[in-house]
Amino acid sequence: MKVLIRWMFISILIMGSMTQFAIAQAEKNPYGGTAVPAPAPTEVILTVSNASIIKNYSMNDLKKLNPISITIYEPFVRKRQTFLAIPFSRFATDAKIPKKAKLSTIALNDYIYSNTLSNFVKAKGHIAIALAGKPISYDQGGPIRIIFPTDSVWAKNLDPWNWSLRRILVK
Repeated sequence: MKVLIRWMFISILIMGSMTQFAIAQAEKNPYGGTAVPAPAPTEVILTVSNASIIKNYSMNDLKKLNPISITIYEPFVRKRQTFLAIPFSRFATDAKIPKKAKLSTIALNDYIYSNTLSNFVKAKGHIAIALAGKPISYDQGGPIRIIFPTDSVWAKNLDPWNWSLRRILVK
């Protein structure tokens, strides 16, 4: 009986420690999960494709598109955050995406959001490449993600906020 009570006590201590660890992790990372480092600057992180064209982007390639600093209310963590981001209109020009194209944005977890390029542009969509001046780690929706400014019509529509973006399929 003493052995059983001892094991129960040890189990409770371990469970309490695990809970404390989970709380500490959540406080460090508002998105949850454990830290996963960002990819190498030359690693392909985004592919844009249609029937005849495939264009790959690394972080170095995206930085060449003159990203801007944008401070928004980030609805998932419920606070203001500053991102380095490329306006969708500028990105579409570089990727040679036709203005009337329909886009399917596809995340690493295969989440898909589809809409027209013109609607992404009207909603002031951006492709975020850094958060608070640092690369966006995978566990925080990186290395790149789609965001919208606070005054956007899609600021509160969470469906288009595609995290860990890996591919844009152009139709």
